[in-house]
Amino acid sequence: MLQSLEKQAGLPLSLDPATNTIAWPDAVRVEKTSVRSLAEMRAFLSNFRTSAPTDTIYTMYRNVCLAADEAAIRSLDLRYDITVIPPGAFDGKRRRELFRTAGHYHPFKPGTGVAYPEIYEVLSGHAYWLIQRPKISDPAIVEEVYLIEAGPGEKAIMLPGFGHVTINAYQEPLVLSDWTSTAFTSDYEPYRRMHGAAYWAFEGPNPETIVFDVNTHYRNVPDLAKYRPREIPEFGLTFDTPAYELVRDLEKLRFLSDPEDFTALLTLNRCYEKVASGGD
Repeated sequence: MLQSLEKQAGLPLSLDPATNTIAWPDAVRVEKTSVRSLAEMRAFLSNFRTSAPTDTIYTMYRNVCLAADEAAIRSLDLRYDITVIPPGAFDGKRRRELFRTAGHYHPFKPGTGVAYPEIYEVLSGHAYWLIQRPKISDPAIVEEVYLIEAGPGEKAIMLPGFGHVTINAYQEPLVLSDWTSTAFTSDYEPYRRMHGAAYWAFEGPNPETIVFDVNTHYRNVPDLAKYRPREIPEFGLTFDTPAYELVRDLEKLRFLSDPEDFTALLTLNRCYEKVASGGD
């Protein structure tokens, strides 16, 4: 049975929980659908020889929009995507690494010294992001790393200079939307070389808990602190309004293309609030 996402997304989308796929009517444009397979993920994982209950680890829908909005979005070099990460974990003899994305960094905008940010929104399920800022000259040395947790309606900004992976630790599909600039290509290679983020995320002893272990391929990994997103009205990011609604005020998304003009807002403490230690 299809689960409507229209209220959460601001678009007439539906989730099929049986197949972990998105359905849409003719009024919606989707430029490309692609999957990240187990074979593609192996190099990003703690155990290269792992197996999984499904070959599709997550599905990505690129350039999703109402047909009437397509020209305006493209004119500003923006893109709205959907990602679905099913529940599950990679098989292991002792521990099972949770399903997640491969992980990537964004490049610096030419001539600015500021990397491109990105907005993620939880449409259904619960998300964890591991965001990390490496030493520019050596990605094996991580100078900052944080765990971000968000639920339905919450929006999280992937800050300039921080790479990120998204983890689904819950027993339900995780559906995300994101706004990003089309002016760059994401860099997956550092995460491939390091076999994932600075921390690996494994199933905990109880459902919907996580055990984080330091990824031993890195040479320096700080302690992990937990944060939750803040609302950022300056960017139109509130938790009660779908991020897609920003198509009516695309100027609010200019920071995705011109982050150098918004560095005072694009900081950890402005975009997130720290969570007291404990829990996961």
